[in-house]
Amino acid sequence: MLDYVIQVEHLSKEFRLGVVGCGTLYQDIQSWWARLHGQEDPNSIIGSNNIEKAAKLNLYLALDDVSFNVRRGETVGILGSNGAGKSTLLKIISQITYPSWGRVILRDRVSSLLEIGMGFHNEMTGRQNIFMNGAILGMSRSEIMRKFDAIVDFADVSKFIDTPVKRYSSGMYVRLAFSIAANLDAEILLVDEVLAVGDVEFQRKCIAKMRELTHDENRTVLFVSHNIESIRSLCNRTILLKQGKLIIETDNIEEAIKIYAGNNTNQT
Repeated sequence: MLDYVIQVEHLSKEFRLGVVGCGTLYQDIQSWWARLHGQEDPNSIIGSNNIEKAAKLNLYLALDDVSFNVRRGETVGILGSNGAGKSTLLKIISQITYPSWGRVILRDRVSSLLEIGMGFHNEMTGRQNIFMNGAILGMSRSEIMRKFDAIVDFADVSKFIDTPVKRYSSGMYVRLAFSIAANLDAEILLVDEVLAVGDVEFQRKCIAKMRELTHDENRTVLFVSHNIESIRSLCNRTILLKQGKLIIETDNIEEAIKIYAGNNTNQT
């Protein structure tokens, strides 16, 4: 049996545009009960042929029936233009949001770096945030202590480790966030485009760290980036999304890049 640590099965996510809290309490309870029992959401129209109903409700499909598997130790690059569904996909895999349809099966712990400061408490110091993030991952205090110096050294924030992170620059923020995500003991690392905030030297340092994680520690990385050279140098497989649909899943990186570049050219 193949050593899959992530299985994405017929994943769809819909959003209702321009409306907040438009459902009734009864509908919310219906939807919650269906999810709890693994049943179809009676208030969802994913998979419905009633296009007119979808249009009237002003629904937007961020992901549309996406399926793929990821093996342990793989580094998978996720390509796609803005609005393709890349960030939504990582948020569902990291369990920040629920899918409207389909499911994700995870067989290892997940650490994610999706938005600057996500998972940080602004009033806490860098030190306190390190311990809080480790606790969220289920690590003991002694386990976090063993990783603490490596996290601080990699992020290069030793002078500011006892300063509230709300006073950090965006570069310091992302350095500490990446260092926590990469150094704590989670077997799956999800990284969105946030590395673009750091300087070029730090980006190289992050790429080298992710390569070390996969090659030396057999960890799994899902990496979203518009930087083609980063995808080429780091990834051994690529997934291309377009308007919420999976266009291609391949270990031929150049083929995926060619299709991605062609899609972007056609849109300009």
